[in-house]
Amino acid sequence: MIDIYKKLPGTNCGRCGVATCMAFALKVKKAQATLSDCPYVATDITARTPESGPSTFSNFEQVANAREKEAAARDFQETAEATGSSYETNNGKESLIVRMLNRIYIFRKDGLFENGLPCKDVWAKIIICDYLRRKGTRSLTGQLITLGHFPHTASHVKAFQSNAEKKISERFGKNLTGLSQRCLELGGMETSGRVKADFSCRFDLLPHVQLYLSFWQADEEFAADCKLLFDSSASDHIDIEYLAYLVERFAEVLAGA
Repeated sequence: MIDIYKKLPGTNCGRCGVATCMAFALKVKKAQATLSDCPYVATDITARTPESGPSTFSNFEQVANAREKEAAARDFQETAEATGSSYETNNGKESLIVRMLNRIYIFRKDGLFENGLPCKDVWAKIIICDYLRRKGTRSLTGQLITLGHFPHTASHVKAFQSNAEKKISERFGKNLTGLSQRCLELGGMETSGRVKADFSCRFDLLPHVQLYLSFWQADEEFAADCKLLFDSSASDHIDIEYLAYLVERFAEVLAGA
């Protein structure tokens, strides 16, 4: 994956239809896209196969392991208070309970665990451990903004709309009941008054990172539409590239992709 990423411009322009070069590299690795889909890469360049060299995934594992060590070095009680995680001790061993995308993760001094086993999802490790080590201090502002209002995200907007907002609006169309049910299954809390829409729901992607989904179902005159908004404090708690990637994963899960 890192070999693929090195062939990309790193500008996160979104012209390939994916919000970030990192996310595009992942799609190429999974054979969900080809390297030539990037307009800045020559069409005769192909991704390295596993046989052509050492595992490309190891570099991302190194990043995840480094984040784990940094988070583990923090004071757990202070981290729990700062990040909205739950703090527990068992036989003198400290742990933090963190919910991300309605899934429960346990972080201990020896790493991140899911369902009692070491977490194998490298991106979950990177995002959660980075969130814990940041210990963002900015409180929720109540000001909802789009992804494009965060600094240095203008190039992400088109791809984000395609990979997240459009995916949701196309999946549910006139099926407002289906969307509502799916949102509740994923831990969403229906809201009202923030945005005038047919349906609005709030998700806690991470304890201090909120996502607001607003949906207008299709009718005889207009196609369905979906807008995803964030509290303006989000950038203090999570890297915005990680946020874009996390919400794309959220959209895939919500739409059943």
